[in-house]
Amino acid sequence: MTEPKPSTESFETVTFEATDGVQLEGTLYVPEAPRAALLVNSGTGIPRRFYGRFARAAADRGFAALTFDYRGIGGSAPASLRGYAARYRDWGQLDIPGAIDWLGARFDGLPLFALGHSTGGQQLGLASNVDRLRAAVFVAVSTGYWRGMPWAYGLFTLALWRAWLPVASRVYGRAPLGKLRFGEDLPVGVVREWAAWCLEPQYMAAYFDDGGHRRSPDGGAFGPTYFDRARFPIRAYYFTDDRISTPDNVPAMLSLYRDATVESLWIEPRQLGVGKVGHLGFFRSDIGAPLWDDAIEWLVAWL
Repeated sequence: MTEPKPSTESFETVTFEATDGVQLEGTLYVPEAPRAALLVNSGTGIPRRFYGRFARAAADRGFAALTFDYRGIGGSAPASLRGYAARYRDWGQLDIPGAIDWLGARFDGLPLFALGHSTGGQQLGLASNVDRLRAAVFVAVSTGYWRGMPWAYGLFTLALWRAWLPVASRVYGRAPLGKLRFGEDLPVGVVREWAAWCLEPQYMAAYFDDGGHRRSPDGGAFGPTYFDRARFPIRAYYFTDDRISTPDNVPAMLSLYRDATVESLWIEPRQLGVGKVGHLGFFRSDIGAPLWDDAIEWLVAWL
């Protein structure tokens, strides 16, 4: 997929630092007269270009929109992932806060919002500066607990975590998710932690230092979390044919955002006039475009 061509906005490739100094790459869509800034947090293994059309739609409504690649993904990946040290939680604890700081500095004085897709919403609460946001939109944000999925898909993911990925990672020196059309290949450390979370009913919360009952895969402490700083409104979109963000997996994740005001919308594909939406369809213009207007208009109301 190529970068979308701009209409009323311009776009540019930008680089900025995560809070530990790692260089990250993004695309910034800038309207002629920005009135707010919007950070778009990707799902696991999904490069930022996938969100370009939505970001352009937001820019057409006055939002300076930043899409970016987490470390180990797309433009933020090294030439080789073999031996590249990264953890899943680094995206939330280091990369997302770096993006918030950079976007806030670039558009100083403007309201700051976020859209989180899948882990991009899960890990928003790991960012120490999450309280800089005025509101957020969530898309398919839930735990990834395997037992909360339809039984056949759950067993498939269990086999993926327990058998295929450990072996494939040793062979390739990376987690070759691209071979399964699960997005881009990922650093081994990222997938190791992701798998550990998906094996727990409470997902990442099973590893939190404040009562977590297990050690993190790297043996270290999880570190502080900041879900209690997310004291803003959240509009969360879910789809009845999504095999990951199911009614069984959503509550445990949203419960972490206990001080936010969350409005959850469950949508059937037929309401959009399509056969399926799933975990990714919201961001495809031929499926989710009607909801883009709804989400952006909701953000506008919080300006």
